[in-house]
Amino acid sequence: MRILQVVADGTPGGGTTNVLALSEDLIERGVQVAFCTQQNSYASEHAASLGAQVVGDIDFFKGRLDRQAAAKLGDVVRNAKADIVHLHGGRAAFFYARSGTCKLGLSAYTVRGYHFLRKPFWQRQLAAMAERRSSRCIDQTVLVCHYDQRLAASYRLLPAGKQGVVIHNGIRISDIPLQSPTADMRRIAVLGRLTLQKDPHLVLDIARRMQPSGFHFDLIGGGDLEKEIRSRITDQQIDNVTVHGSLPREQALATMQQCGQFLLASRWEGLPIAPVEAMQMGLGVVVSDVSGNGEVVDNGATGFVVKQDDIEGYETALQFLANDPAQRDAMIEAGRTKVASHFTRQRVVRQYYQMYEDLLKHGHGR
Repeated sequence: MRILQVVADGTPGGGTTNVLALSEDLIERGVQVAFCTQQNSYASEHAASLGAQVVGDIDFFKGRLDRQAAAKLGDVVRNAKADIVHLHGGRAAFFYARSGTCKLGLSAYTVRGYHFLRKPFWQRQLAAMAERRSSRCIDQTVLVCHYDQRLAASYRLLPAGKQGVVIHNGIRISDIPLQSPTADMRRIAVLGRLTLQKDPHLVLDIARRMQPSGFHFDLIGGGDLEKEIRSRITDQQIDNVTVHGSLPREQALATMQQCGQFLLASRWEGLPIAPVEAMQMGLGVVVSDVSGNGEVVDNGATGFVVKQDDIEGYETALQFLANDPAQRDAMIEAGRTKVASHFTRQRVVRQYYQMYEDLLKHGHGR
């Protein structure tokens, strides 16, 4: 079996990390993996180190209407001679739909979160139209959470008669170190890019509110809002926030180990992997009530799910976890149990491999 994996975003984190993990696990199963991503990126270098054949020299980020990127992706698809072309994320799927290669073989598309809901009306309509066009070219659509499956049905994003399949993201449990015995329960890890999606300004609002209570927030990750966030911290003297910037994965996890809790206040998500890692590590977890977050965290059982813009709600949840060690420990244990049963890479690769086999056998998806 030979699979061409295509993910436009070549930066570490998010969906890219999941695609690299899937590629590694497929290679271990004896699958030949060709890998196409943003030229000269972290993902291209990492994929090569895993044993994947890195193909193409494409800039996916000149613009959505860049004909050259679509044409180059078409050349990659023709030359890769893969049994299945597997697109990850809307940008890769959009360029594939415009590449002129949709009829040349089988294809799968993993939607790593529908991100258009918070856009203005006309932008939502355009984004939905683009998703429908992409989906018409795809034999099997995969959603990373049931929320996105319901959203696809509501907006009629998939072809008539198709509902897609849901495959949650997962982690390799042995990769995640345990929380340090000296971790500070009032130290909050915020792992993720400093972008509009992750709403770092809301995190600063929460930090300012909790500053008198002795809470400290560690922002782990870079992004296009990093300079703006650093300036606001200085201007408003938000002294209980440390911006670590982009860190290697091992260093990011080591920083998380020193924290007692984890916060994800995103405006939207797909199926986020950071809270899964935090649950396995043994941190108390608080997430916003968007997209697949509620499929990761069971509110009141494995952590807390808070209305996305409810600053007081986040404060209440974080205070509770810091001040009630018995309940916190019970939630942490329940969280680890859920990770082991729902969010392992072994389960992910098994489900994807079965999906590939079904697609090759039947020539179409669900």
